[in-house]
Amino acid sequence: MGWCAVASGFFIQYKFITPKTTKHSSYTYQKIFRALYGYTQNVTKANGKTYRYHRDGVLSSTAYIRPGKNCVIIPNSAFNPLTTFFKTGKNPSHFWQTKGDWKAVYYMGEKTLKEEDVLKALGDFLDRTFLSKIVGENQNIHMEISDVLVKLRSNVRVERPYIEALLAEGEKIISNQWFKERYLKSEKLTSFSNNFKSLKSI
Repeated sequence: MGWCAVASGFFIQYKFITPKTTKHSSYTYQKIFRALYGYTQNVTKANGKTYRYHRDGVLSSTAYIRPGKNCVIIPNSAFNPLTTFFKTGKNPSHFWQTKGDWKAVYYMGEKTLKEEDVLKALGDFLDRTFLSKIVGENQNIHMEISDVLVKLRSNVRVERPYIEALLAEGEKIISNQWFKERYLKSEKLTSFSNNFKSLKSI
């Protein structure tokens, strides 16, 4: 089966430059990449139970493709937040007072994408989006919305602030450039879109 080039994006190849004394295995590098892609942290409470908390990164709110090391393909709409991070260090993962002693250089080029790659990126985006930042405690956004619809249709009361929080998180996916262009090509993505619209109309 052949493939059809159906979407466009920006291919970004980047490099982080730090002082020569900074090793690639250092916490500085770890923090930079965590700020970019987000990360999951294991926290053990006093009762002995371990929780897995997800911390968002700059690219957590968009679909993306990672074709190799130190490069990423993003929708055109995600370009400004990414370059702002490269320039200022601004990110949702670490609240740095200053960017720190590093800088980023990058190459940008336009990229025509395969439909199968876009759909996989969107499916991954859906799977890694949680309402709760406690990974594993709550289901991903797709399952959460589906469960809430079942409850509402069975006349089970669901708090309005919770519904609004689901819609706010789901809107990040629905408004994604690639999602709007290609969701009808995927049963999973179409189902999510229909459920989101149903919940929004309630």
